[in-house]
Amino acid sequence: MTIVRRVARPLLAAPLIQSGVDVARHPGPHAEAAKPVLNQVSGPLRLPNDPVMVVRSAGAVTAVAGSLLALGRLPRLSALAIVATAPVVQPVEPFWKEKDPELRRQKQATFVKTLGLIGGALLATVDTEGKPSVAYRGRKARKAATLALHEAREDAAESVTAVKVSGRKAAKQARRSAKQAAKEAGKTSRRSRRKAEKIAAQQAARAQKAARKGRAALPV
Repeated sequence: MTIVRRVARPLLAAPLIQSGVDVARHPGPHAEAAKPVLNQVSGPLRLPNDPVMVVRSAGAVTAVAGSLLALGRLPRLSALAIVATAPVVQPVEPFWKEKDPELRRQKQATFVKTLGLIGGALLATVDTEGKPSVAYRGRKARKAATLALHEAREDAAESVTAVKVSGRKAAKQARRSAKQAAKEAGKTSRRSRRKAEKIAAQQAARAQKAARKGRAALPV
């Protein structure tokens, strides 16, 4: 946390804490001022039909959130809670309807101060202290996921192509091996046939020679 934030957050939180404590301790007048707002939001938000209890609870939330903001604990969430309870804790008084000039100036000054506090709290809700915001991190994560998916698809396509190429190469190699085996088998068959013919010729020659010797040994 920088020095500016260490100083600015307590300064912003001080009037918020004071107003929250005051509303929690004395909710009656604030409940009367906040009735128009409560009448509009009680139904959609399902709030209890007890303006005093609602205003007191909102004041307590503002005081606690302001304390956390001053300490730098959960600053963005605390500021968001302050903004959410501002319509009840910091109700807008219609100063323009005031007839007394002095009271009108006082209410107008209070109105402007309230707007300033709410504006400061709004700025605190988007203060990421130099860190990437949730929206930025979400967009970055989405881009990274899209890129990873695209790369995965490309890798899958390359793998399929490689498998097809490997299959064609394997089939071609198998055909070559089969042709070579058939060729070698043919050569072996021809050699065996020639060898068998040679052996048969030798045996026939020996038989003819033995026959001639036998005829020569017979008496005339």
